[in-house]
Amino acid sequence: MQNNTNGVSSAANPLRSLSPKTITAIVLMALMGMLWLRVLTGGQTGPSAAQAAEEALAAAASKPIDTAVHVKPVDLPVMEGRHDVLASDFFSSSNWPDFRAADKTHETPDENSEQQRRQKAFVDELTRTLNLDAILHTDNNPAPRACIQGHVLSQGQTLIVKKDNETYELTVSEIGENRVVLTWDQWSVVLKMAESEHVD
Repeated sequence: MQNNTNGVSSAANPLRSLSPKTITAIVLMALMGMLWLRVLTGGQTGPSAAQAAEEALAAAASKPIDTAVHVKPVDLPVMEGRHDVLASDFFSSSNWPDFRAADKTHETPDENSEQQRRQKAFVDELTRTLNLDAILHTDNNPAPRACIQGHVLSQGQTLIVKKDNETYELTVSEIGENRVVLTWDQWSVVLKMAESEHVD
């Protein structure tokens, strides 16, 4: 019998020699293993897990699917100071130079604008020195031609005028019986032939 008790005591000896920290670590590892097993199996194991999956599929199949989405617009309240107008709106075409240039081609010059009055005065001064010498009609060319400052020009051609070391191009836009319309930028100027004096 002594041998028997000695065998039991020798088997229990290694458990008695473990420190309390080691026992706590083993218990915590076992607890963590059980928790991970629950997480990975969804809290159910065996036949109950399969039955829960089948019930979830049946519930999803029996539930009616509403495919129509109903969107209802709601007007937001306008509050003072929150919905101010931007001074420079990036998305407005009036702030883009390409669109501004296209809009200006359709505008008629405003005589009341100071800048446009200056431009008109400049064009008048530029053409004041020009003389319409003659309107030429020939049998070979039915289109009339104008003789301005010694240059013979037909409709659509340009006359180069120099003023204060600057060069300006005036386009002959119209030739009449005794007058020629010259165009520069958006301005038009009419040159008339000097009245011939009859001397008796």
